[in-house]
Amino acid sequence: MTSTPKFIDANIFIERWTNPSAKAFVDALHPDEHCTSVLVLAETYHKLHQKGVISAFDYIRTLMGVMKVHDITQNDLFNAMKSGLDMKINDRIHLEVMKRNSVGVIVSFDKDFDKDRTVTREEV
Repeated sequence: MTSTPKFIDANIFIERWTNPSAKAFVDALHPDEHCTSVLVLAETYHKLHQKGVISAFDYIRTLMGVMKVHDITQNDLFNAMKSGLDMKINDRIHLEVMKRNSVGVIVSFDKDFDKDRTVTREEV
């Protein structure tokens, strides 16, 4: 068990449907070792719904039950908007949620997270 959970990005949850290593990772999530945010789950639901995944709602509910899901605050949004990082606003919000919750590792296929030197990005 790690002392600080790793933050899981939406692309990991989305890739679970097509990538065997992402599936194995998601299927082994542990509440003491992994976390995400409400925004990540919304992104995941949106993408899966667009792809016609009928069970997207149940999948999101399952994810909520197997790990800590952090809320988004107004300060997260404001700090993300003020950030000088050249990346999508949602990704900057993810970083702010991580910082507020002292999470230093993000599991993601998105290399844009490498632009922020305060976090470490891992792939599955």
